[in-house]
Amino acid sequence: MNFDRVAPWFERLEKIVFGDQMQVCRTAFLSDLPAIKKAALIGEGNGTFLAQFLKHCDCEEIHYIDSSKKMLDLAQKQFQMNVFPGLERMVFYHLDLSLDVMPDQNYDLVVTNFFLDVFNGATLNNVVSKIASACTRDAHWLYADFQVTGNRFQRCRAIAWVKTMYLFFRLAADIQTMKLTNPSALLDRNGFQIKWFKEFDNGLMRAEIRQRKDEFVRDAGLF
Repeated sequence: MNFDRVAPWFERLEKIVFGDQMQVCRTAFLSDLPAIKKAALIGEGNGTFLAQFLKHCDCEEIHYIDSSKKMLDLAQKQFQMNVFPGLERMVFYHLDLSLDVMPDQNYDLVVTNFFLDVFNGATLNNVVSKIASACTRDAHWLYADFQVTGNRFQRCRAIAWVKTMYLFFRLAADIQTMKLTNPSALLDRNGFQIKWFKEFDNGLMRAEIRQRKDEFVRDAGLF
């Protein structure tokens, strides 16, 4: 996969197609986060989410991870242009988690907004396991993505949008799948249970805040 070609146009395309709905979905639970020490923002692309995250979360260390060098450059530029305090808290990593390992451990927050949908089933399992293994016992996971659910009209509309998006990104970024896989079972399996969720754009998008349960971690022998 390579999102470098679409990086300069990604934010504009998002707003043309979905208005502000993707950003509203991304930021739905920022005000509900507890005190965070160390966060990993994964696949966040050009930094659209970063500005809002920094306003709500005063954590000590933030790792910004993306497989696209151009996306990372845009995120860093946005960070510098907005003159947000805390440059020393930010570390940018050019990593592809389908191939590379997480850059560190003991994250008490991970964020995957519109990121897990680019992987096929086997790779998705691998990526979620890598991320989860780098988290603390009681870590939170912010998740936002597309979904196919609801009544007949909602499902038909979602299927049409999802097929169109996958075709576009297969051509533009060579994503590895043409099928949307629901990661809920994988997140559950790694101990991250839903605290709250919200749906947006007539059910096309879903935001969740999940928390890992310490008793699950003990029972599963993960630590």
